[in-house]
Amino acid sequence: MGNSGVGMLLGDTSVTALWMIFLGTFILGAAILYGVMKSGRLRRSERAQLDQNTEAAQRRDDPQKRPTL
Repeated sequence: MGNSGVGMLLGDTSVTALWMIFLGTFILGAAILYGVMKSGRLRRSERAQLDQNTEAAQRRDDPQKRPTL
């Protein structure tokens, strides 16, 4: 009666591997979620600098483009 449920169908080694897969998936999902949440936020000064750099790159790449006021 040592094995029951999934252990009886797959064996002890497979059950351990299955739990490791679930655990790894959970940790990977948490890490991805953390990265997505942190990457979407810029401070006001960072956003302004990014906008200035973007406009400068566009003017450099397309000299015909008029500067925005």
